[in-house]
Amino acid sequence: MEDLELLAWAQNYVEKMANGINPLDGSVIEDDSVLNNVRVSRCLFYVSGILKEIIAKGGLTKKNKSKAFVYDAIKASTVKIDARPIALSEIIRNIKDVFTDCKVPTFRQMAELLKAKGILIDNPEKGGAHYVASPQAAVNGVWTELAVNGTGKEYWRTLYDENGQRLVIAALAEI
Repeated sequence: MEDLELLAWAQNYVEKMANGINPLDGSVIEDDSVLNNVRVSRCLFYVSGILKEIIAKGGLTKKNKSKAFVYDAIKASTVKIDARPIALSEIIRNIKDVFTDCKVPTFRQMAELLKAKGILIDNPEKGGAHYVASPQAAVNGVWTELAVNGTGKEYWRTLYDENGQRLVIAALAEI
């Protein structure tokens, strides 16, 4: 039996159990069975749905796993540049929207690269963000400012204007 057939078989069993049917003989599962517990049934429906998605995509293969990041200048030129200043995490999300066929560098990897370029430095204050903008980063459209979250707590946030966002996207070529 091929892997996809086995997945379909397993999905069918899980779905039957979620519906209160014994997959082996087609009989109704007794009311006092753990499989008739609402939470267990919901879990089984959830797993059945995931299995259906995997089957619809042709199963799990090594081809479906993320490939290593490969810089593509044409793709990089299509990454969205936001008119408002945004955080590095948002820039990375915009990069992920374009580089869908490979593993995009993580926040930490990008921050380390920007640190190596002198854009970010270690935060000199204890308890704050790990990295902040270096004094010379402002000329590149990157700065750190004190902000207040929804609960009134102050924190440091580093923002990137359009030039700063372009700088991060250009830095991808060095990955």
